[in-house]
Amino acid sequence: MTKIILFLTVLYFCSSLILADVPYLMFMEGENAEIWVGTSKNLKRSVGINKPIQVYRLCNGNNKKTCGYWENTKNKKKVVKAPVTRKKGEGYIVLRNVTTADSGNYYNGDGIYFQVQVMAPYVPPPAS
Repeated sequence: MTKIILFLTVLYFCSSLILADVPYLMFMEGENAEIWVGTSKNLKRSVGINKPIQVYRLCNGNNKKTCGYWENTKNKKKVVKAPVTRKKGEGYIVLRNVTTADSGNYYNGDGIYFQVQVMAPYVPPPAS
């Protein structure tokens, strides 16, 4: 029993060390989320359990037909309900009017990984 408790304690400690270095961005539903892409040419995201990865390619003049939208990597189709995105200044894109469906793991082309969490506003219960 002592070995199990010790093992679980070490496992918890190691997992907290691994997750401590992951940048975490938090937004409220309806806000515009600024996300750093740096010099990378695309941004990938995994939103939802058992859903395919989506990729967003930044437009550079040579890829006009395949840029400026989130693409489902499994069926190569545009993701319809994804927020409008655009490049903002140097190294940022803006996700407009984010929803809780935009919460997930994001990766830029330079290998930088971060988590995005979108929270729904608090709605008080009806008065009785």
